[in-house]
Amino acid sequence: MKFNSHRRAFTLLEIILVIGIIVLFLVLLIPFGLRWKQGGNSAICVRNMQLIGKAIKTYATEHEEQLPGPLSQDQYTLDAAGRPPRDGQLLKYIERHLEQPANAQGHANNAKTIFTTPAWENAEHATDAPVFLVNIEKVPAFSQPAWGQEGKPPLKLSQLKDWTWSVGMKEHPVEISKMWALTEADQKLAKLIGINPKIAKWVKRMPSQPVHFTHRNALYFDWHVETLVLFNTAEKILEK
Repeated sequence: MKFNSHRRAFTLLEIILVIGIIVLFLVLLIPFGLRWKQGGNSAICVRNMQLIGKAIKTYATEHEEQLPGPLSQDQYTLDAAGRPPRDGQLLKYIERHLEQPANAQGHANNAKTIFTTPAWENAEHATDAPVFLVNIEKVPAFSQPAWGQEGKPPLKLSQLKDWTWSVGMKEHPVEISKMWALTEADQKLAKLIGINPKIAKWVKRMPSQPVHFTHRNALYFDWHVETLVLFNTAEKILEK
């Protein structure tokens, strides 16, 4: 029996079609890969924030329920904050509470790695840019932020229940579980919460967009971590 050894060559159209299918596959795969990576980075950030919240509670327990502070609005990595961290840095108060056992489960567990996020490290920003922002909205009953300010110490945990918003002629209690205490820093957020970059020169050193692209993680005053929600409090109260 005689076999035909001649093989049909691919036509140009077929080659273009195969290349097109490969390109389409890559276009669909790359966003999925990025989302998967960002999901992992966000999970690490949530874990780190939970450890920060736990360290804050431990500090308060040791200081008659008083929050650490007074704090500056901008919060830096340990490298940028210095050692020991400078005044106004949360790390100055909770650094030793962030140190975890060397054999602890998960990533390297020390203040340097916990007080940052992989997403922030991968974002474009200046070397000395803040990683987090703390909420310096004033608590009306005490005419100061919960974290304190110059000449005024931070509030005690028990005093957070006296936090209210004034709407018209009435005072409405703040739900602490919905009031953010610390969140990831970026220039877009600074604009949303009214930080003036002409006064706060560090704003331009931060990432221009949220480091997780679609959301920011936040630590709330009841010390749970979830996506940051900003809203006009007066409008929300009047809707009820």
